[in-house]
Amino acid sequence: MKKILSFILCAVMLAGAVVTAAGGFPFSDVKEKRWSYKAIAYVYEKELMDGVGDGKFDPAGTMTRGMVVTVLWRMKGSPKVESENAFSDVKSGKYYSNAVIWAKANSIVNGVTEDRFDPSGKITREQLATMLNRYAQFDGKDHRPAGNLSRFPDADKAHGYAKDALIWATSKGLISGVKSGNKDLLDPRGDATREQFAAILMRFCEADLSFPLEYNTPRVMNHYTEKEYPLGSDADVYVATDGDDGNPGTFDAPVATWRRAADLAREKKAGKTGDVIVAFKTGDYGPLSVDLTAEDSGAPEQKIIYCKYGDGEVTFDNGVSFEAESFEPVPEAEKGLFNASYADKIKKVDVSALYDLGLTEKEIYLFYDGGLCDKARFPNKYPDNTDNLPAMAETVDETHLLITLKNMHDRLLKYDEKCFETMEIRGYIVRGYRKDTFKVIGYDKDSRLLEVGESSTTEFGGHLRVDEGLWAGVNGEGVEMCYMNVPFELDNKGEYWIDPATKTLYVYDPAGSYFIPGSGAMVTMDHTDDVTFRGLTFRNASGRFITASMCHGVTLELCGFSGTSAQEGVRFDNNSYERPMGLTIRECDFSNAYGFAVYVYGGCEARDRFLKRTDVVFDNNRVTRSNLVYDEECAVYMPDCCGLTVTHNSFGITSRGSFAFGGSYDVLVEYNAFTDNMKNSDDGGALYCISSADGWNIYVRHNFFGQIDSGKVGAYGFYVDDNSCGLEISENLFYDAGNPIMIHLGRDNLVRDNVFIKGGVGFSVKQRRDIEENGSETNPAPGEAGKTWTIWKRIFGYIDTYPEYRAGIEQWCPEVLNYHLDYNNMDDDYFVMNPVNTVKDNVYINGTGKTDVMGEKYTQIYVTVEGSRGYTFEENPMFVNPTLGDYRVREGVDFPDIEFEKIGRY
Repeated sequence: MKKILSFILCAVMLAGAVVTAAGGFPFSDVKEKRWSYKAIAYVYEKELMDGVGDGKFDPAGTMTRGMVVTVLWRMKGSPKVESENAFSDVKSGKYYSNAVIWAKANSIVNGVTEDRFDPSGKITREQLATMLNRYAQFDGKDHRPAGNLSRFPDADKAHGYAKDALIWATSKGLISGVKSGNKDLLDPRGDATREQFAAILMRFCEADLSFPLEYNTPRVMNHYTEKEYPLGSDADVYVATDGDDGNPGTFDAPVATWRRAADLAREKKAGKTGDVIVAFKTGDYGPLSVDLTAEDSGAPEQKIIYCKYGDGEVTFDNGVSFEAESFEPVPEAEKGLFNASYADKIKKVDVSALYDLGLTEKEIYLFYDGGLCDKARFPNKYPDNTDNLPAMAETVDETHLLITLKNMHDRLLKYDEKCFETMEIRGYIVRGYRKDTFKVIGYDKDSRLLEVGESSTTEFGGHLRVDEGLWAGVNGEGVEMCYMNVPFELDNKGEYWIDPATKTLYVYDPAGSYFIPGSGAMVTMDHTDDVTFRGLTFRNASGRFITASMCHGVTLELCGFSGTSAQEGVRFDNNSYERPMGLTIRECDFSNAYGFAVYVYGGCEARDRFLKRTDVVFDNNRVTRSNLVYDEECAVYMPDCCGLTVTHNSFGITSRGSFAFGGSYDVLVEYNAFTDNMKNSDDGGALYCISSADGWNIYVRHNFFGQIDSGKVGAYGFYVDDNSCGLEISENLFYDAGNPIMIHLGRDNLVRDNVFIKGGVGFSVKQRRDIEENGSETNPAPGEAGKTWTIWKRIFGYIDTYPEYRAGIEQWCPEVLNYHLDYNNMDDDYFVMNPVNTVKDNVYINGTGKTDVMGEKYTQIYVTVEGSRGYTFEENPMFVNPTLGDYRVREGVDFPDIEFEKIGRY
């Protein structure tokens, strides 16, 4: 193979023969320590680039447009050129002539004008990315952009034509940032140097650019072994389990606690430029409780980085762990507490240490490797796996509920009186899809009345509200109260009971590892900006792992979070007007959460919607076994986050949904896997969009939805709820995903090019006006239509009152300015309670094979359904592999009437 480029460089042509040391590296101006050495050696060995003469490579020299195109042409084997020359400045006989003609004919290049190519012009980084992207497309390789350029502060300098190519090139690792001080810049208009081109060329040749068989296989961190700051002396502050807070925090004399390390970091940041690194030596640091304030902040150009060094994990464990072997058999004297048929299988362990941490039996939750254990309960769950205890409410007022235990009380009396002294009473009322738990105020065993109040759910003001019919049928129907944690019902695998008198934990037939969260919140941050947590593992907290308020520029990466009995495992609240939240959570592992694994409240709501941004990135994370009791919405919840990127994540095993967002605009949900959701709920979706009427620019595409019980009428893959507008739902694969998509009270949404395999109704839309004959703005329709009217009336009020809100609407969703609430003109497309959604070019396989438009006949008019078709496996052989999410056409299968080029990845 002749050396490519050996003749294309003008400098080579002028300088004469290139010096090539036999068997060695010939370039005297490229030392081994230079960052580009490996790349230059690679392109030289592969005969892709050569030097400029006199034994030099000239790494900082620039490349021309003609040089780069010639490399691409020769990489393809120098194909014969038969097309006509389209450029007046590309003369015949030049070293680049055939290459430019070939590249233009195959849409790899365009000119700087219609008839000029500028072959001698310096090539910019964005031009180079564009050429490589088009070459990849021409060569049948994966050329699609995935993600965004938000991590580069100068991304807005890229020309529009190059942005997708730059997203592709950076996501594939072909182009990285250019260091400028402490910032990584994209530098899209900067000239590409010879060493940059060599590095990019090497990465391009070595990258896997094939279209993967699997539709969506996120790269998920299972172990935290990366050594960003390996054992050595490159950190500013060192922490070790055998350190001492009296030490200076050097490598040889580390400190012992996070708080002391943070204090030293405060001192260090004033005396240096660049990041301040606090490195924890691997090991188990035991309980953690640290408050970080504004004084512990970094700056955009000077992050405070808390990371690990050494092999293994840095673990902060606030709980207590037990192996099954540590449990002891129950002595004969205690077996009388339990049902005699099961007593021999029950074992116990002392948990007094948890009480020393301030917990009580009502705050102790037992987890095991696979999730959350059940408390022994009376009565036990019914065969349908519910806690159906209807008609229990005896007396109701606005804040308290009195419940007669009736026959349950009589059964309890059959057992030892200690049952009343030691049982834990838990209660909840079910509101369709949600359990709300309440504090038990007291139980009078003589009157058999249980009194409850104070909802743990802050949505309703922290109190049980039963006024205004909020709880339908609260005097009997719809009430599921309550259960008692009593010893004699300890009779099923995975159940436990705690005796508060002896501080003893009893477990039925224990096996494996168990752990109990303890000691409250672990890391509290208040106005703490520009902080990174990298490679740290947090376990077993009765409070949150991290709770942050008014923080900006925080990054969590390569971290693990497992075992929390708080409502949220990680919570970030609000951000200021001056600066976006700028939160990044990437390559983290979240598991075993009682409620939300992650909750991010952006604060971009009401009149503030367009005054501040959130800019949250949630990328490449694994979230599993979260929301283990289904009294919360989902595993990850990010309301009012405007500027939200959710990509390449794996979500699974949740009681209700996996990810919910709402009140948002500028949202991308792409290349995620949602599996094994909606296990205990029949209302909602694995992915959930809540009330984004003034949203728009919301894209949900290239996701995989699987394993949702289609027998549950209200269980969906993607539920678009409560007047959400302006979504594009495209090129997703729904495999056995219940009823895949529901759009509820929304409008101007586009559902296109999705594939539905098995499952129920592919797409449903629900829109109700319920308008009385004389309905008007002063007499709005009741029920859901009334809710729609209220939401839109508020939005129109913002538009009329706040200039900054109107400006935001004009920028992000100008369609809203055309809408109206004129009840005298309800048949118009722009009446807000007409759905006006479009469903087109979807494929249904072996399911119901239809789009379901629910409601009055007017709904049929405004929902446009076109080009959707259904098939069954009986009629045609299966042409997809749903296990992998691969829906490429199988050999020998012919579906001539399906436009496959419009359907996702295949």
